[in-house]
Amino acid sequence: MAAARARKVNPDGYVHARDAREYQRPRDQARMWQGATEQVLDAAGLKLGMSTLDVGSGPGAVMGLMAARVGAEGKVTGIDIDGGLGTEALAELRAQGGAQFNFIQGNVLELDDVPGAPFDLTFCRLLLMHLQDPSLVLEKMHGWTKPGGMVVAQEFDFGAIAIEPLCPPMAEFNRLFEGVFRAHGRNMRAGRQLPAQFEAAGLGAPDRTAAAAHFVPLAEMADMLVGVYDGLFAAGAELGIADTGRATVFRQEMAEAAATGRHYCLPPILISAWKRVS
Repeated sequence: MAAARARKVNPDGYVHARDAREYQRPRDQARMWQGATEQVLDAAGLKLGMSTLDVGSGPGAVMGLMAARVGAEGKVTGIDIDGGLGTEALAELRAQGGAQFNFIQGNVLELDDVPGAPFDLTFCRLLLMHLQDPSLVLEKMHGWTKPGGMVVAQEFDFGAIAIEPLCPPMAEFNRLFEGVFRAHGRNMRAGRQLPAQFEAAGLGAPDRTAAAAHFVPLAEMADMLVGVYDGLFAAGAELGIADTGRATVFRQEMAEAAATGRHYCLPPILISAWKRVS
């Protein structure tokens, strides 16, 4: 317990760890949801030569998808509070080519002007659920979008997450996950609240919405679930709801459940909403 408490929650309030293992988790997660994001970018009309902004760009996965659509004449900019991760992503993207890339390190809530604005499309994925007032970010995205351009958001809805048949270690996962998220004011229902947040930001009702879901063997999800649990462990320890004994049992039981081949996992649903700026 003492060792776990030594690593404090990040000063900016991000409740997950920031280390090599945690950085790999969103990369794996991005691959899982790549198809859903590609469909939304295409439905939003992203085309050659356009300029785009990814707010909360993280490891740059969405920036890469944007580049494939805007081409060499297009511009792709990312914003993230984690400068180390963003700089690494920028180097990888520029090495791969495909568009003109830029990265801005900063807290989106503290930014008023963004180089390159206004953009043809502004986008965020799995960002709003971490914010106390997501409409503030959507309002900024609105202001950074050209008339006729698109504002796009994708967020998880954790209400459906489940494993069938009954999987005892999932109760421990939910206990820690929900305990940390609720204690830090994170939104467990951000996806289903997107229409209301668009309205609150002055965008009006979304033009379109979509939802994507997976249902896969637990063996394909167990490592990610354990990774999420471990990434939240320090925050849970600070709250007094995580300890090494529980964590050890959780990892062992999750591995055993995955090995049986009997269990299937329904991860969070990814809900998308987009709106053309008038």
